[in-house]
Amino acid sequence: MKKQTALILMAFLVLQSVAIRDASATTIEYASISVTLGLKDSAILGPYNITFTDASIQWDSVVITIKGPSGSYSNPLKVGDTMYYPSSSPEKMMIAVKVLWIYKDTQSVLLSIQSPLAPVYSNKTMLVGSQLQLPAGFPPILIELEASSSSQAVFKVTTPYQEQYTLSINKGATRVISYRLDSKHVYSNYLAIEVVNCTSNSAKVNIYLPRVASVNFRVVRWKEAQKTPAPAVSTTLIYNDILYTGEKLPVTYNKTTYYFELLSVIPDVVKVEVYKGNESVGTYTLSVGDIPKTADGTPFMLAVQKTDPNYKRAIIRIYGPIESEVTPILRPAKVVANITAVPKQVLLGQDIVLSIGVENIGRGNAYQLNVAAPIPSGFELISMTKSWQINNLPAFTKLPVLVYVLRPTKVGRFNVGKVIVTYYDDQSLETGKMKTVYSAPLGAIVVYSTPEMSVSGSAYNGTWSDYVNAEVNSTVKLKLTVTASKGDPNYEFVKNATLYLELPKGLTGPSLLKVGDMKAGESKSITVELKVTKEALLNVKATLIYQDPLGNEHRLSTGNLVSINSIPPEVVMKDVKVWPKPSELPAYLNKTLSGMNNPAPLAQEVEEIASRYLPPKGNPWKPTAVVFILATIVLGGLTYNYYSQLERLREKVLRKKQRRPGGLPKKEEEETEL
Repeated sequence: MKKQTALILMAFLVLQSVAIRDASATTIEYASISVTLGLKDSAILGPYNITFTDASIQWDSVVITIKGPSGSYSNPLKVGDTMYYPSSSPEKMMIAVKVLWIYKDTQSVLLSIQSPLAPVYSNKTMLVGSQLQLPAGFPPILIELEASSSSQAVFKVTTPYQEQYTLSINKGATRVISYRLDSKHVYSNYLAIEVVNCTSNSAKVNIYLPRVASVNFRVVRWKEAQKTPAPAVSTTLIYNDILYTGEKLPVTYNKTTYYFELLSVIPDVVKVEVYKGNESVGTYTLSVGDIPKTADGTPFMLAVQKTDPNYKRAIIRIYGPIESEVTPILRPAKVVANITAVPKQVLLGQDIVLSIGVENIGRGNAYQLNVAAPIPSGFELISMTKSWQINNLPAFTKLPVLVYVLRPTKVGRFNVGKVIVTYYDDQSLETGKMKTVYSAPLGAIVVYSTPEMSVSGSAYNGTWSDYVNAEVNSTVKLKLTVTASKGDPNYEFVKNATLYLELPKGLTGPSLLKVGDMKAGESKSITVELKVTKEALLNVKATLIYQDPLGNEHRLSTGNLVSINSIPPEVVMKDVKVWPKPSELPAYLNKTLSGMNNPAPLAQEVEEIASRYLPPKGNPWKPTAVVFILATIVLGGLTYNYYSQLERLREKVLRKKQRRPGGLPKKEEEETEL
């Protein structure tokens, strides 16, 4: 029997040690406390007293008495029976006692004290990073929404005795935690959180607690009660958080409000004044590491965990009755933002790196921050993001610098604009209103560009041209024109433009020509004289050197601008074969045949060629006529040639006779020659 009893007790202890478990909303009905009572022992839970009054002779049933605000009720119960108080009606029942086991040998009973769960908050919306404290009259349990998505929410639950639980709850599901009452007893399924809906930055929840939510629990042993007086009111840690100088923290107990004011903070030491209503109870100096000090005339004790003189704050611990109600101080956050740019003067197409700083200089935390970067007209976003979301920004903390990159798309002077930050704080959680702040505007961003530069040239030696002839030792005028393409002259220009002439050997003159500053749409011409010193084909090249509006140097090579030819001209004779036109061919053929001593072979060849292109049918006498015509042409040509030679001979004889008037008679040889 003893072995069986030990196993049962072990099983209940294991059940009590499970602080967190999953359950659906429909299966969670009761929070419960398992307790073993000896005969006439009592378990006290808040205003309810459960007493093991009596047992049957056979110890197969026991009598349980419940005393509470509705009076006193007693019922005999066997193992498995349940007694309801004040009624078994679900709407009225506050507490139930179930007999789990009866131990005859030890004359004790194992009871389960149960209280039905009821909603404390219904469809309560929480933002990621926000905290929810239970209403007045409930233990100061803190519920914080750490993260949320479309399918799951993550909560951190902190109990007054500083135990923390992390609950990951799927949408539509419920999880519960137990509350440790003392070293031996646990209020199982004490707090239930049901996720009704959730998004990326919020969750809608139902919070359940037992109808008898008091955690003031103790077991009174009858034999010990006969020897010792009733125990004093137990205390627990009811506040363990920051307090700033000048703030008064209200704590209500037994219909009396006490105030705790932080007067001053130095390293490791603080001074706190305690008020009961409007009257000061006393001033207490607390050092880090000291044991808690009792505030005279109050049920509270004080201690300091940490000091922060830089921000005039400290973490104060207040111990008091579990029924105490702490009214949290709603501190406003104060978020400030700034924006800077590097560089502030750029060339078109060059990236600008912008940095955003966000800081909370207020005493309260900021939640659900959204930082939106300005993107003005005339710029395009190069980086991946232009806004950031931050769940929580504690008091007096800075965010890491937020960086994004813009690239200008046109020239001019621009105002980038303001950073917009929206957030919630403790005060806005009460009002439901979002707060919005703006940074100072970022202006004076100047975007420049360089116009497209071009260089043209011409030389003068009678006329202007890019190719001229000149003699050695002569001078040639050279005109060079530098042109900047059209654009905005206020933001598109070049500075300190200079032309460097690349003069070949054979030309002498200035090689470095000052052009100066030039705006978009402007042209400048420079004229110089060059002397030709040798015979050659001389090509003049140039390089334009200039600076952009930010002082960066650029070079433009032009290639050949002007060619000067100083080589004297040379006459070259060359035979060129010229063919007659088709219309001139007959006359040319006639002239050619007539001038030949023996035209017959050529005429025969011409005839053969011509016959190929004549129609195959026709006058049979036509070939004879052609031959006759050709023969006539040949004979005519010979006759013409004969008479031409005879006429030249006659003229020659006549000239000789005229040169010899009188004189000696001619010799026979001369006459023979004639």
